[in-house]
Amino acid sequence: MKALITAVALLLASLSTPLWAADSISVTQLKQEMAEGKSPIIIDVRDEDEYLAGHIPGAIMVPAKNMEHHLDMLEQYKKDQIVLYCVSGRRASAAATALENAGFKNVKLLEGNYPGWKAAQ
Repeated sequence: MKALITAVALLLASLSTPLWAADSISVTQLKQEMAEGKSPIIIDVRDEDEYLAGHIPGAIMVPAKNMEHHLDMLEQYKKDQIVLYCVSGRRASAAATALENAGFKNVKLLEGNYPGWKAAQ
């Protein structure tokens, strides 16, 4: 019985932990860094039609579904801070995992994603 209780406790603890390891950055903090000329590498992981409808200035588009195919291109940014965003956070989280698994160490998710950015305008 004790083993069952321990297993349930571990399961519940794992459910409260985010599925990604990336830190986050607020829209305010990102805007401040951009204004100070310290802009991180900003990657929009949405699809092309979403990107073309509007995106954060300076963001490059790398759809989350293609992230692993663009790791060679992104290699030059391996030591830089990278900020990812999408609409809800799901695609950005998946892209963050792909980057972290490829050895990128400074990956952040934009709090509120693109809707949060738009709301702050």
